Amino acid sequence: MLVSFVIPVLDEADSLRELTQGIREHVRPHACEIVFVDDGSRDRSLEVIKELARAHAEVRYIAFRRNFGKSAALDAGFQAARGDIVFTMDADLQDDPAEIPAFLRKLDEGYDLVSGWKKERHDPLAKTLPSRVFNWLARRITGVALHDMNCGFKAYRREVAKDLVIYGDLHRFVPALAGWRGFRVGELVVRHHPRRFGHSKFGMERFLRGLFDLLTVYFLTSYTARPMHLFGKVGLATGALGFAGLAYLYIVKFVTGVGIGARPLLFICFFLMGIGIQIFLFGLITELIVSQKKRTTPDYSIREQS
Repeated sequence: MLVSFVIPVLDEADSLRELTQGIREHVRPHACEIVFVDDGSRDRSLEVIKELARAHAEVRYIAFRRNFGKSAALDAGFQAARGDIVFTMDADLQDDPAEIPAFLRKLDEGYDLVSGWKKERHDPLAKTLPSRVFNWLARRITGVALHDMNCGFKAYRREVAKDLVIYGDLHRFVPALAGWRGFRVGELVVRHHPRRFGHSKFGMERFLRGLFDLLTVYFLTSYTARPMHLFGKVGLATGALGFAGLAYLYIVKFVTGVGIGARPLLFICFFLMGIGIQIFLFGLITELIVSQKKRTTPDYSIREQS
């Protein structure tokens, strides 16, 4: 069995040799390939990767022209990976290669994707507390019951890695996207080591981006094939609110005889009804777009066929 490792790299020159040695040691007796994806590093990372590729036949690399982000790095690595099993790991040595056999055993239980759970994290509170809140929200919204959805240490069967389309910052929600496609997702408690080299590449702004991405994932997994179910509900609710306001004003006019032509509520009601109609029509347009897309891109994933 060939096991592939897809490892995004951004300014991690000091850790790459030790990481490579750890993977080679713990993946035995399986054959492996290590695909480093240099995401526009400004240190000696690419130089070190090339040295490793010359020294070890199993090391390959992809070098981006600039920093495109982790999702792009993973997508490029997935396309290049040739293994039956594909691992993703961070390059900072906080993921322990000694966990590799445990991931493989977990996959043997019938899972298609196994995600690590850093139950005991060696990160500052400013990073761990928002992460707990974020993971709680992700569980509630996506329905995928993982404690640590954004853990970079994951193992995929080949068909999962090739099936997923990752862009933007959607790498945080790979288990949710895989679960939506019908793959069986599991979780494994993993050791998490303190960072020894460099510094974290993610600031607090990533949590705000993560919330926006969470809404994107919710839409993709719930309404991508039926957008009218979302826009229709919103449009009808908005229009109904405006209609109810108009009904109230007409009752006021005919019961009390008070004029309603200059009342702000009248204009608000017409505005709500107009917005509701526009949202409803937008839903119809998106349905037309989806129907055209379905002619070329299926919205299902086949497990096997004969």
